[in-house]
Amino acid sequence: MSRWKSREPTPQTDDATVSGVAKFARPGDHAAKSLKSGDIAVVDLPDLDRAQAEALVGRGVRAVVNAAASSSGNYPNLGPKVLADAGILLIDKVGAGVFSSMRSGEKVAIRDGKIFRGKTLIAQGTSLDDAAVSASLGEAEQGLSTQLGSLTANAADHLERERAMLLQGERVPQLRDRLRGRHVVVVSQGYEWEADLKKIKRWMREHDPVIIAVTDAADALLARGTTPHVVIGPVDDLSDRAVRSGADIVVTSGSGKATGHERFEKADVDAHTFVAAGLPADLALVLADENDAPVIVQVGQPKGLVQFLERGAAEVASSFVTRLRASSRLVDADAVGHLSGRAVPMWPIFLLLLAGVVALVVAVAATPVGQQWFDSLGERVSDLRTWIEGLIS
Repeated sequence: MSRWKSREPTPQTDDATVSGVAKFARPGDHAAKSLKSGDIAVVDLPDLDRAQAEALVGRGVRAVVNAAASSSGNYPNLGPKVLADAGILLIDKVGAGVFSSMRSGEKVAIRDGKIFRGKTLIAQGTSLDDAAVSASLGEAEQGLSTQLGSLTANAADHLERERAMLLQGERVPQLRDRLRGRHVVVVSQGYEWEADLKKIKRWMREHDPVIIAVTDAADALLARGTTPHVVIGPVDDLSDRAVRSGADIVVTSGSGKATGHERFEKADVDAHTFVAAGLPADLALVLADENDAPVIVQVGQPKGLVQFLERGAAEVASSFVTRLRASSRLVDADAVGHLSGRAVPMWPIFLLLLAGVVALVVAVAATPVGQQWFDSLGERVSDLRTWIEGLIS
């Protein structure tokens, strides 16, 4: 449990002290996008997963202060290990009070799990080192069987609630002019998404697929000079830049309440509404599958069982059922990159061509015309040799 005190002496600054500007980075906070190298991220992320940790590492933060437990022990989430491997200090289970006792943008110092503003102790948690993270992972692995049992129950419940959408395609926006007969790449900004895009770069050049960007992946792609063809996500998660990019906009809503009409009217955008429960990345797969995309490539999605189970039970169930629905068309970026990115060595091709030439020469030599050609060629070679010998002598 977190302990809150005030006016305690600050520790002496030494190699064990980490200081920097604290920035709140809770889900939905605009400040999360303003994290800079050297900042201290203050988050509220129970069971910190790998994608969340990689995003923090990518921002170059110096330390992470988590109001929640970074690992509950229900499953071996890899977020704390990602931070530890990157050398980023993690202060765990600080408590929700940190958001009222601290101001985003102020300078703080951290030592021994304690967070100071000047000489005032404003928050305290547990400092997780490599040994603590490893021990936590070992304990969490024992909870996997329980998680799998929960997955089965939640998946059945999700299938029952979204039966019409999943089985008959009810309420799925029709974008057949855009998607039908075209390969599709669904891009989410997580789980090594940039590495995934690099792996399938050659395949994308060859097949010119439709790119569906999930929420903030649209801004990330635009920053790289790539304009997505479709952008999908809740209206509050779509930036003005993404809305005005020229892509087809699909607004997801779990409640059925359509919002943001004025915003789209100002941008002269005719947005589609997709009313369904589930993560935007999952609904993007349903969208592509229902609109007859022959191949759907996932970018930035979990790779393996542990990463898959890192998220909440309801989200895991949604993803599981969605992937079953689109399984006949769904391919991971790793597989596409492996199959399309392997360079073919030239020596087998050279040997094959040489064998063909030798076979052709033998076949021609066996004919009367071929024998005349070779006799003529022999005479020419003999004349050439005599001429060369004359030049030398």
